[in-house]
Amino acid sequence: MVDQVDHAAFYKTCNEDNYIFRIGEVSKMTNVSPRQLRYWEQKGYIHSERNEKMASRVFNHENFMMVKLIKFYLDQDHSLSTAFEKAQHHMQIVRSTYSFILKMHHGLVQKDGHQMIDMGYFNKEHTKRLYGYLDENQEIVYTVSDIDEAPKSAE
Repeated sequence: MVDQVDHAAFYKTCNEDNYIFRIGEVSKMTNVSPRQLRYWEQKGYIHSERNEKMASRVFNHENFMMVKLIKFYLDQDHSLSTAFEKAQHHMQIVRSTYSFILKMHHGLVQKDGHQMIDMGYFNKEHTKRLYGYLDENQEIVYTVSDIDEAPKSAE
């Protein structure tokens, strides 16, 4: 028997705002010294908050990712300001992609022996839906079905 999972409810519990890290944790996870982190914060490249429970600085998930990206571009021999610009651009692409995926994902369905993602209506008339899955070679396979042929929900 397969357990039924409310994926939407689960994703709501995964709020990135709840992921906070102390400066020492960020330093250890990114290999960027606390001194460098404080300098980047002074320059306005990253932002921390003071946690009311702790006296230390804490960084949210977005700022943690900015540190990772800035470090990545610095390691490619870019200047700090260029690394920051590239990191900002990268983060905008990630935000746009994430927003698109959230809007596109309409649940999981079982069809033709495959668990597929329901990507919503395929046409303006709302008579067809688009589904997709990864095959055994990890290649994306798309299928379009008439609404009256819609597969059963797998959630």
